[in-house]
Amino acid sequence: MLLAILIVLLIFFSLMGMEVAWSIGIASLAYIILSQFEDYPIRFVLMSHKMVDGIDSFAYLAIPLFIFAGDMMNAAGITQRLIRFAAAIVGHLYGGLANVGVVANYIMSGISGSAIADAAATGTVLLPEMKKRGFPPDFSSAVIACSATVGPIIPPSIIFVVLGALMEISVGRLFLGGMVPGTIMLIAMFILTWWICKRRNYPREPKATFREQRIAAWDGILSLAAPLVIIGVLVLGIATPTEAAAVAVAYTAFLGFFVYRSLTVQHVFRAAGRTAIASAVIMLTVSTSGVFADISVQERLGELLTAGMLAVSDNVYVLLFLTNIVLLVLGTFMEVLPLMLILAPILFPLFGGLGIDPVHLGLIFVLNLTLGMITPPVGLNLFVISAIGGVDQIRIFRAAIPYLFILVGVLILITYVPQLTMYLPNLLIPTR
Repeated sequence: MLLAILIVLLIFFSLMGMEVAWSIGIASLAYIILSQFEDYPIRFVLMSHKMVDGIDSFAYLAIPLFIFAGDMMNAAGITQRLIRFAAAIVGHLYGGLANVGVVANYIMSGISGSAIADAAATGTVLLPEMKKRGFPPDFSSAVIACSATVGPIIPPSIIFVVLGALMEISVGRLFLGGMVPGTIMLIAMFILTWWICKRRNYPREPKATFREQRIAAWDGILSLAAPLVIIGVLVLGIATPTEAAAVAVAYTAFLGFFVYRSLTVQHVFRAAGRTAIASAVIMLTVSTSGVFADISVQERLGELLTAGMLAVSDNVYVLLFLTNIVLLVLGTFMEVLPLMLILAPILFPLFGGLGIDPVHLGLIFVLNLTLGMITPPVGLNLFVISAIGGVDQIRIFRAAIPYLFILVGVLILITYVPQLTMYLPNLLIPTR
Protein backbone atom coordinates (compact mmCIF):
# COMPACT_ATOMS: atom_id res chain seq x y z
CA MET A 1 0.00 0.00 0.00
CA LEU A 2 2.73 2.46 0.99
CA LEU A 3 4.67 1.65 -2.17
CA ALA A 4 1.62 2.51 -4.28
CA ILE A 5 1.24 5.82 -2.41
CA LEU A 6 4.94 6.59 -3.00
CA ILE A 7 4.67 6.03 -6.77
CA VAL A 8 1.37 7.92 -7.08
CA LEU A 9 2.81 10.91 -5.20
CA LEU A 10 5.92 10.92 -7.38
CA ILE A 11 3.85 10.89 -10.59
CA PHE A 12 1.42 13.50 -9.23
CA PHE A 13 4.13 15.97 -8.20
CA SER A 14 5.98 15.49 -11.50
CA LEU A 15 2.84 16.11 -13.57
CA MET A 16 2.12 19.21 -11.47
CA GLY A 17 5.39 20.65 -12.75
CA MET A 18 7.38 20.41 -9.51
CA GLU A 19 11.15 20.13 -9.89
CA VAL A 20 11.96 16.42 -10.15
CA ALA A 21 14.43 16.40 -7.25
CA TRP A 22 11.76 17.85 -4.96
CA SER A 23 9.12 15.46 -6.30
CA ILE A 24 11.27 12.45 -5.45
CA GLY A 25 12.35 13.88 -2.09
CA ILE A 26 8.85 14.86 -0.89
CA ALA A 27 7.33 11.56 -2.04
CA SER A 28 10.06 9.66 -0.17
CA LEU A 29 9.58 11.79 2.95
CA ALA A 30 5.81 11.17 2.83
CA TYR A 31 6.52 7.42 2.69
CA ILE A 32 8.76 7.64 5.78
CA ILE A 33 6.12 9.65 7.68
CA LEU A 34 3.36 7.17 6.83
CA SER A 35 5.60 4.25 7.78
CA GLN A 36 5.51 5.51 11.40
CA PHE A 37 1.99 4.08 11.62
CA GLU A 38 3.19 0.63 10.51
CA ASP A 39 4.67 -2.19 12.60
CA TYR A 40 8.19 -1.50 11.34
CA PRO A 41 8.62 2.27 10.90
CA ILE A 42 11.56 3.69 8.98
CA ARG A 43 13.82 6.00 10.96
CA PHE A 44 13.92 9.59 9.74
CA VAL A 45 17.72 9.55 9.77
CA LEU A 46 17.52 7.37 6.64
CA MET A 47 16.62 10.48 4.63
CA SER A 48 19.76 12.45 5.43
CA HIS A 49 22.01 9.39 5.48
CA LYS A 50 20.98 8.15 2.03
CA MET A 51 21.02 11.63 0.50
CA VAL A 52 24.64 12.11 1.56
CA ASP A 53 25.67 8.54 0.78
CA GLY A 54 24.06 8.75 -2.67
CA ILE A 55 26.47 11.42 -3.92
CA ASP A 56 29.59 10.16 -2.11
CA SER A 57 31.40 9.05 -5.25
CA PHE A 58 34.62 10.30 -6.83
CA ALA A 59 33.17 9.67 -10.29
CA TYR A 60 30.49 12.34 -9.75
CA LEU A 61 33.19 15.01 -9.69
CA ALA A 62 33.33 14.61 -13.47
CA ILE A 63 29.85 16.12 -13.81
CA PRO A 64 30.64 19.74 -12.81
CA LEU A 65 33.96 19.53 -14.66
CA PHE A 66 32.36 18.53 -17.98
CA ILE A 67 29.65 21.18 -17.52
CA PHE A 68 32.35 23.76 -16.78
CA ALA A 69 34.33 22.75 -19.87
CA GLY A 70 31.24 23.04 -22.08
CA ASP A 71 30.34 26.47 -20.68
CA MET A 72 33.86 27.81 -21.20
CA MET A 73 33.81 26.37 -24.71
CA ASN A 74 30.84 28.57 -25.56
CA ALA A 75 32.40 31.61 -23.90
CA ALA A 76 35.65 31.10 -25.83
CA GLY A 77 33.85 31.09 -29.18
CA ILE A 78 34.68 27.45 -29.90
CA THR A 79 31.04 26.82 -30.82
CA GLN A 80 31.18 29.39 -33.63
CA ARG A 81 34.41 27.91 -34.97
CA LEU A 82 32.93 24.42 -35.06
CA ILE A 83 29.83 25.69 -36.85
CA ARG A 84 31.97 27.52 -39.42
CA PHE A 85 33.91 24.30 -40.01
CA ALA A 86 30.70 22.30 -40.46
CA ALA A 87 29.31 24.96 -42.83
CA ALA A 88 32.44 24.86 -44.99
CA ILE A 89 32.20 21.06 -45.30
CA VAL A 90 28.47 20.36 -45.74
CA GLY A 91 26.73 23.73 -46.11
CA HIS A 92 26.55 23.51 -49.91
CA LEU A 93 24.73 20.16 -49.90
CA TYR A 94 20.95 19.83 -49.84
CA GLY A 95 20.02 20.73 -46.29
CA GLY A 96 22.34 23.73 -46.07
CA LEU A 97 22.40 25.16 -42.57
CA ALA A 98 20.01 22.45 -41.37
CA ASN A 99 22.65 19.78 -41.93
CA VAL A 100 25.27 22.16 -40.56
CA GLY A 101 23.24 21.96 -37.35
CA VAL A 102 23.25 18.15 -37.49
CA VAL A 103 27.01 17.97 -37.96
CA ALA A 104 27.76 20.77 -35.49
CA ASN A 105 25.75 19.05 -32.74
CA TYR A 106 27.65 15.82 -33.36
CA ILE A 107 30.96 17.64 -32.98
CA MET A 108 29.75 19.64 -29.98
CA SER A 109 28.63 16.49 -28.21
CA GLY A 110 32.26 15.41 -28.07
CA ILE A 111 33.00 18.33 -25.77
CA SER A 112 29.98 19.24 -23.64
CA GLY A 113 28.36 15.84 -22.89
CA SER A 114 24.92 17.44 -22.56
CA ALA A 115 22.05 17.50 -25.05
CA ILE A 116 20.58 20.66 -23.53
CA ALA A 117 23.90 22.50 -23.66
CA ASP A 118 24.41 21.50 -27.30
CA ALA A 119 20.87 22.52 -28.28
CA ALA A 120 21.26 25.91 -26.60
CA ALA A 121 24.71 26.59 -28.08
CA THR A 122 23.98 25.62 -31.68
CA GLY A 123 20.42 26.94 -31.59
CA THR A 124 21.54 30.39 -30.48
CA VAL A 125 23.92 30.66 -33.43
CA LEU A 126 22.04 28.81 -36.19
CA LEU A 127 18.34 29.55 -35.70
CA PRO A 128 18.60 33.28 -36.54
CA GLU A 129 20.72 32.47 -39.62
CA MET A 130 18.31 29.77 -40.80
CA LYS A 131 15.44 32.22 -40.43
CA LYS A 132 17.28 34.73 -42.64
CA ARG A 133 17.77 32.03 -45.30
CA GLY A 134 14.04 31.26 -45.39
CA PHE A 135 13.87 27.97 -43.48
CA PRO A 136 10.49 27.45 -41.74
CA PRO A 137 10.96 28.20 -38.01
CA ASP A 138 9.34 24.94 -36.86
CA PHE A 139 11.56 22.82 -39.14
CA SER A 140 14.71 24.73 -38.11
CA SER A 141 13.88 24.28 -34.43
CA ALA A 142 13.09 20.58 -34.89
CA VAL A 143 16.41 19.89 -36.63
CA ILE A 144 18.45 21.50 -33.84
CA ALA A 145 16.40 19.90 -31.04
CA CYS A 146 16.65 16.41 -32.56
CA SER A 147 20.29 16.53 -33.63
CA ALA A 148 21.24 17.55 -30.06
CA THR A 149 19.98 14.17 -28.81
CA VAL A 150 23.33 12.71 -29.83
CA GLY A 151 24.91 14.67 -26.95
CA PRO A 152 24.47 12.02 -24.21
CA ILE A 153 25.55 9.22 -26.58
CA ILE A 154 28.87 10.55 -27.92
CA PRO A 155 31.58 10.76 -25.25
CA PRO A 156 32.06 12.52 -22.94
CA SER A 157 28.53 11.99 -21.63
CA ILE A 158 27.37 13.27 -18.26
CA ILE A 159 24.62 10.63 -18.18
CA PHE A 160 27.18 7.85 -18.75
CA VAL A 161 29.24 9.18 -15.85
CA VAL A 162 26.23 8.96 -13.53
CA LEU A 163 25.22 5.52 -14.85
CA GLY A 164 28.77 4.19 -14.50
CA ALA A 165 29.02 5.38 -10.90
CA LEU A 166 25.53 4.14 -10.04
CA MET A 167 25.88 0.62 -11.47
CA GLU A 168 29.66 0.25 -11.15
CA ILE A 169 30.21 0.03 -14.92
CA SER A 170 33.42 1.19 -16.59
CA VAL A 171 32.76 4.76 -17.74
CA GLY A 172 35.49 4.37 -20.35
CA ARG A 173 33.70 1.36 -21.87
CA LEU A 174 30.41 3.27 -21.84
CA PHE A 175 32.09 6.20 -23.61
CA LEU A 176 33.51 3.91 -26.31
CA GLY A 177 30.20 2.07 -26.59
CA GLY A 178 28.50 5.31 -27.62
CA MET A 179 30.81 6.10 -30.53
CA VAL A 180 29.28 3.84 -33.22
CA PRO A 181 25.61 4.34 -32.17
CA GLY A 182 26.15 8.11 -32.03
CA THR A 183 27.70 8.09 -35.50
CA ILE A 184 24.77 6.04 -36.85
CA MET A 185 22.42 8.67 -35.39
CA LEU A 186 24.41 11.38 -37.20
CA ILE A 187 24.24 9.56 -40.55
CA ALA A 188 20.52 8.79 -40.21
CA MET A 189 19.59 12.39 -39.34
CA PHE A 190 21.89 13.80 -42.02
CA ILE A 191 20.28 11.65 -44.75
CA LEU A 192 16.76 12.49 -43.54
CA THR A 193 17.55 16.23 -43.49
CA TRP A 194 19.12 16.01 -46.97
CA TRP A 195 15.99 14.26 -48.32
CA ILE A 196 13.50 16.67 -46.70
CA CYS A 197 15.38 19.76 -47.83
CA LYS A 198 15.82 18.45 -51.37
CA ARG A 199 12.14 17.59 -51.65
CA ARG A 200 11.05 20.97 -50.29
CA ASN A 201 13.77 22.90 -52.12
CA TYR A 202 15.13 24.57 -49.00
CA PRO A 203 18.14 26.90 -49.51
CA ARG A 204 21.78 25.80 -49.60
CA GLU A 205 24.95 27.72 -48.87
CA PRO A 206 27.46 28.63 -51.62
CA LYS A 207 30.10 25.95 -51.93
CA ALA A 208 33.20 26.91 -49.99
CA THR A 209 36.43 27.06 -51.95
CA PHE A 210 39.27 24.76 -51.05
CA ARG A 211 41.03 27.70 -49.42
CA GLU A 212 37.95 28.53 -47.31
CA GLN A 213 37.62 24.90 -46.27
CA ARG A 214 41.31 24.79 -45.32
CA ILE A 215 41.02 27.97 -43.26
CA ALA A 216 37.88 26.70 -41.48
CA ALA A 217 39.55 23.36 -40.77
CA TRP A 218 42.71 25.02 -39.47
CA ASP A 219 40.65 27.40 -37.32
CA GLY A 220 38.67 24.54 -35.78
CA ILE A 221 41.19 21.70 -35.70
CA LEU A 222 42.24 22.28 -32.10
CA SER A 223 38.60 22.36 -31.04
CA LEU A 224 37.94 19.15 -32.96
CA ALA A 225 40.82 17.51 -31.11
CA ALA A 226 39.11 17.92 -27.70
CA PRO A 227 37.06 14.67 -27.87
CA LEU A 228 40.13 12.76 -29.08
CA VAL A 229 42.13 14.07 -26.13
CA ILE A 230 39.42 13.00 -23.66
CA ILE A 231 39.01 9.52 -25.16
CA GLY A 232 42.76 9.14 -25.60
CA VAL A 233 43.63 9.65 -21.94
CA LEU A 234 40.93 7.15 -20.97
CA VAL A 235 41.86 4.43 -23.45
CA LEU A 236 45.59 4.75 -22.74
CA GLY A 237 44.93 4.50 -19.01
CA ILE A 238 46.46 7.90 -18.34
CA ALA A 239 43.41 9.23 -16.49
CA THR A 240 40.18 8.17 -14.83
CA PRO A 241 36.91 9.65 -16.17
CA THR A 242 37.03 12.32 -13.47
CA GLU A 243 40.63 13.18 -14.32
CA ALA A 244 39.68 13.19 -18.02
CA ALA A 245 37.03 15.79 -17.19
CA ALA A 246 39.72 17.91 -15.55
CA VAL A 247 41.83 17.49 -18.70
CA ALA A 248 38.85 18.74 -20.74
CA VAL A 249 38.63 21.86 -18.56
CA ALA A 250 42.38 22.49 -18.84
CA TYR A 251 42.37 21.97 -22.61
CA THR A 252 39.39 24.30 -23.11
CA ALA A 253 41.02 26.95 -20.90
CA PHE A 254 44.26 26.62 -22.87
CA LEU A 255 42.43 27.19 -26.16
CA GLY A 256 40.44 30.10 -24.77
CA PHE A 257 43.28 31.94 -23.05
CA PHE A 258 46.36 31.22 -25.13
CA VAL A 259 45.26 30.13 -28.63
CA TYR A 260 42.06 32.03 -29.44
CA ARG A 261 42.57 34.64 -26.68
CA SER A 262 38.82 35.11 -26.43
CA LEU A 263 38.38 33.87 -22.85
CA THR A 264 38.62 36.27 -19.92
CA VAL A 265 38.67 35.84 -16.16
CA GLN A 266 35.13 37.26 -16.05
CA HIS A 267 34.00 34.55 -18.47
CA VAL A 268 35.50 31.90 -16.21
CA PHE A 269 33.78 33.23 -13.09
CA ARG A 270 30.42 33.41 -14.87
CA ALA A 271 30.89 29.87 -16.21
CA ALA A 272 31.78 28.66 -12.71
CA GLY A 273 28.60 30.20 -11.30
CA ARG A 274 26.41 28.59 -13.96
CA THR A 275 28.21 25.28 -13.43
CA ALA A 276 27.58 25.41 -9.68
CA ILE A 277 23.84 25.93 -10.21
CA ALA A 278 23.53 23.20 -12.86
CA SER A 279 25.58 20.73 -10.81
CA ALA A 280 23.58 21.44 -7.66
CA VAL A 281 20.34 20.56 -9.46
CA ILE A 282 21.82 17.31 -10.81
CA MET A 283 23.34 16.23 -7.51
CA LEU A 284 20.18 17.04 -5.55
CA THR A 285 18.31 14.74 -7.92
CA VAL A 286 20.95 12.02 -7.44
CA SER A 287 20.79 12.33 -3.64
CA THR A 288 16.98 12.18 -3.34
CA SER A 289 16.88 9.31 -5.82
CA GLY A 290 19.14 7.41 -3.43
CA VAL A 291 16.40 7.57 -0.80
CA PHE A 292 13.79 6.43 -3.30
CA ALA A 293 16.01 3.56 -4.43
CA ASP A 294 16.54 2.36 -0.86
CA ILE A 295 12.80 2.42 -0.17
CA SER A 296 12.20 0.54 -3.44
CA VAL A 297 14.62 -2.18 -2.31
CA GLN A 298 12.86 -2.51 1.05
CA GLU A 299 9.49 -2.76 -0.69
CA ARG A 300 10.93 -5.28 -3.20
CA LEU A 301 9.85 -3.16 -6.15
CA GLY A 302 12.58 -4.69 -8.30
CA GLU A 303 11.40 -8.22 -7.57
CA LEU A 304 7.80 -7.28 -8.35
CA LEU A 305 8.69 -5.70 -11.70
CA THR A 306 11.02 -8.56 -12.58
CA ALA A 307 8.36 -11.13 -11.81
CA GLY A 308 5.83 -9.16 -13.86
CA MET A 309 8.12 -8.97 -16.90
CA LEU A 310 9.11 -12.64 -16.68
CA ALA A 311 5.43 -13.57 -16.43
CA VAL A 312 4.95 -12.07 -19.90
CA SER A 313 7.99 -13.81 -21.42
CA ASP A 314 11.40 -15.14 -20.50
CA ASN A 315 12.76 -14.46 -24.00
CA VAL A 316 15.43 -11.77 -23.73
CA TYR A 317 14.51 -10.20 -27.08
CA VAL A 318 10.87 -9.85 -26.06
CA LEU A 319 11.90 -8.37 -22.72
CA LEU A 320 14.17 -5.85 -24.46
CA PHE A 321 11.26 -4.88 -26.74
CA LEU A 322 8.95 -4.39 -23.74
CA THR A 323 11.63 -2.40 -21.91
CA ASN A 324 12.06 -0.10 -24.91
CA ILE A 325 8.33 0.60 -24.98
CA VAL A 326 8.16 1.28 -21.23
CA LEU A 327 11.19 3.60 -21.30
CA LEU A 328 9.95 5.48 -24.36
CA VAL A 329 6.59 6.08 -22.69
CA LEU A 330 8.06 7.06 -19.32
CA GLY A 331 10.56 9.34 -21.05
CA THR A 332 7.70 11.51 -22.30
CA PHE A 333 6.68 12.29 -18.71
CA MET A 334 9.91 12.33 -16.70
CA GLU A 335 13.41 13.67 -17.16
CA VAL A 336 16.36 11.46 -18.10
CA LEU A 337 18.34 11.54 -14.86
CA PRO A 338 15.64 10.63 -12.32
CA LEU A 339 14.26 7.88 -14.55
CA MET A 340 17.70 6.37 -14.84
CA LEU A 341 18.37 6.62 -11.12
CA ILE A 342 15.07 4.94 -10.31
CA LEU A 343 14.97 2.20 -12.95
CA ALA A 344 18.62 1.28 -13.51
CA PRO A 345 19.01 -0.60 -10.18
CA ILE A 346 15.94 -2.65 -11.17
CA LEU A 347 16.61 -3.39 -14.84
CA PHE A 348 20.37 -3.95 -14.87
CA PRO A 349 20.36 -6.95 -12.48
CA LEU A 350 17.47 -8.48 -14.45
CA PHE A 351 19.15 -8.23 -17.85
CA GLY A 352 22.56 -9.03 -16.41
CA GLY A 353 21.13 -12.38 -15.34
CA LEU A 354 19.90 -12.88 -18.90
CA GLY A 355 23.37 -12.34 -20.38
CA ILE A 356 23.05 -8.73 -21.61
CA ASP A 357 26.30 -6.78 -21.23
CA PRO A 358 25.78 -3.72 -18.98
CA VAL A 359 27.47 -1.46 -21.57
CA HIS A 360 25.02 -2.59 -24.26
CA LEU A 361 22.07 -2.17 -21.88
CA GLY A 362 23.44 1.24 -20.86
CA LEU A 363 23.35 2.46 -24.48
CA ILE A 364 19.79 1.15 -24.94
CA PHE A 365 18.76 2.76 -21.66
CA VAL A 366 20.28 6.19 -22.33
CA LEU A 367 19.12 6.40 -25.96
CA ASN A 368 15.57 5.53 -24.92
CA LEU A 369 15.48 8.23 -22.29
CA THR A 370 17.21 10.76 -24.55
CA LEU A 371 14.38 10.44 -27.08
CA GLY A 372 12.09 11.72 -24.35
CA MET A 373 13.88 15.06 -24.68
CA ILE A 374 12.12 15.66 -28.02
CA THR A 375 8.65 14.49 -26.97
CA PRO A 376 6.13 16.54 -24.98
CA PRO A 377 5.17 17.23 -22.27
CA VAL A 378 8.65 17.10 -20.67
CA GLY A 379 10.82 17.43 -23.78
CA LEU A 380 13.67 19.56 -22.46
CA ASN A 381 15.23 20.07 -25.89
CA LEU A 382 11.87 21.29 -27.19
CA PHE A 383 11.61 23.68 -24.25
CA VAL A 384 15.11 25.11 -24.77
CA ILE A 385 14.73 25.55 -28.54
CA SER A 386 11.23 26.98 -28.10
CA ALA A 387 12.63 29.64 -25.78
CA ILE A 388 15.46 30.49 -28.20
CA GLY A 389 13.47 30.45 -31.45
CA GLY A 390 10.10 31.63 -30.17
CA VAL A 391 8.27 28.65 -31.72
CA ASP A 392 5.56 26.74 -29.87
CA GLN A 393 6.74 23.36 -28.54
CA ILE A 394 3.90 21.44 -30.19
CA ARG A 395 4.79 22.92 -33.59
CA ILE A 396 8.41 21.87 -33.08
CA PHE A 397 7.33 18.37 -32.07
CA ARG A 398 5.17 17.97 -35.18
CA ALA A 399 8.11 18.94 -37.38
CA ALA A 400 10.31 16.55 -35.38
CA ILE A 401 8.14 13.45 -35.93
CA PRO A 402 10.16 12.17 -38.95
CA TYR A 403 13.34 12.48 -36.87
CA LEU A 404 11.69 10.67 -33.96
CA PHE A 405 10.78 7.75 -36.25
CA ILE A 406 14.30 7.53 -37.67
CA LEU A 407 15.86 7.65 -34.19
CA VAL A 408 13.53 4.91 -32.95
CA GLY A 409 14.78 2.88 -35.92
CA VAL A 410 18.36 3.46 -34.73
CA LEU A 411 17.29 2.38 -31.23
CA ILE A 412 15.88 -0.90 -32.57
CA LEU A 413 19.07 -1.49 -34.57
CA ILE A 414 21.27 -0.91 -31.52
CA THR A 415 19.03 -3.08 -29.34
CA TYR A 416 19.21 -6.16 -31.54
CA VAL A 417 22.71 -5.77 -33.01
CA PRO A 418 24.88 -5.52 -29.87
CA GLN A 419 28.11 -5.66 -31.90
CA LEU A 420 27.51 -2.04 -32.93
CA THR A 421 27.86 -1.04 -29.29
CA MET A 422 30.35 -3.58 -28.03
CA TYR A 423 33.01 -3.61 -30.78
CA LEU A 424 35.05 -0.60 -29.63
CA PRO A 425 34.82 -1.29 -25.85
CA ASN A 426 35.91 -4.91 -26.36
CA LEU A 427 38.70 -3.84 -28.70
CA LEU A 428 40.18 -0.96 -26.71
CA ILE A 429 39.19 -1.64 -23.07
CA PRO A 430 38.57 -5.39 -22.85
CA THR A 431 37.25 -6.76 -19.58
CA ARG A 432 39.56 -9.02 -17.67
